[in-house]
Amino acid sequence: MRKTVLLTGASGEVGYEALTELVRRKDQFDTRILSLGTKSERKLFKRFLPTIKPIWGDLRNPETVARAVEGVDAVVHVAGIIPPVADHHPYLAHDVNVGGTKNILAAIRQQKIRPKLIFTSSISVYGDRLQNPDIQIGDPLIPSDGDEYARTKIAAEKMIQDAGTSWSIFRLCGILVKKLGIQPLMFHMPLDTALEWAHRTDVGYALVQAINEERVTGHIFNLGGGEKMRITARDFLRRMFPMWGLDAKILPDFAFATQNFHSGYYTDGDALEKILKFRRTTLPDYFDTVREKISPLQRVFVKSLPNFMIREWLLRMSEPLQAIKENNEKLIARYYGSREAFNQLVRG
Repeated sequence: MRKTVLLTGASGEVGYEALTELVRRKDQFDTRILSLGTKSERKLFKRFLPTIKPIWGDLRNPETVARAVEGVDAVVHVAGIIPPVADHHPYLAHDVNVGGTKNILAAIRQQKIRPKLIFTSSISVYGDRLQNPDIQIGDPLIPSDGDEYARTKIAAEKMIQDAGTSWSIFRLCGILVKKLGIQPLMFHMPLDTALEWAHRTDVGYALVQAINEERVTGHIFNLGGGEKMRITARDFLRRMFPMWGLDAKILPDFAFATQNFHSGYYTDGDALEKILKFRRTTLPDYFDTVREKISPLQRVFVKSLPNFMIREWLLRMSEPLQAIKENNEKLIARYYGSREAFNQLVRG
């Protein structure tokens, strides 16, 4: 029997892949999206019309959310404010991530037949696992210092579990997106961080698979790519930098934080894979794709630039180093533990 599905966050990487999968299965699903309706979003979704029904509006508006949820069989709730915006604008993140989820739950409870809610949470709820990288459901939720995004996810998870509705919660690991470029957040990761990735297309597929799968209802799962998607942060950058045309060792270790970042390996991640069978991409597959998409001319151009110039440009992106330069003791403690610990790192 066909089902009507509401998808939020369809303009994001994971949401867009879920939308693509829903449209691919248009014989099974009637798809409705709730999106702000900006010019860029309307252009993005134009190719899916008239197969999908867009509802333009803000997740923070209860009336808009109620209209979007009315008559649906399932809600796939992916929308949210993510880092670094969430950390720089914590009130906005709370209003959208927590307040928006509250609106969805209220709308669900108003329905005669309450739709199932599939919610994407995050590995960030577990906090810093550098010394204990093996993660499983049931581990304490201790968000890293300053991680406002994780706090909103924990709050939303609790609301969902207490709402008395049908739900599934998936805690996503790091997502391999189309353009995983160099950004300040990269420097927040200690180089020995254990990274488990999942490809955006696999995650979108998993979310759609979950709609008709009763075995995931009422449960929290860790959603990760498994053993073939695991690597350390140091090795990941050493693989990626040359593909961008950069020297793999261009950056000193002290440019990176040494603590207070969330990540690890999901020891119980296979549980969800056995049910949804969503893993179709490996890390070598992703590296091959990146290598093919980056223009050889780009690599040649980057390699033609003086190393010191590139190094200085990259170092200016390091927020941990910026904290050192600005003598921000609070952030120094967050990223390195102490100034002395940073000095020892510099001395090698």
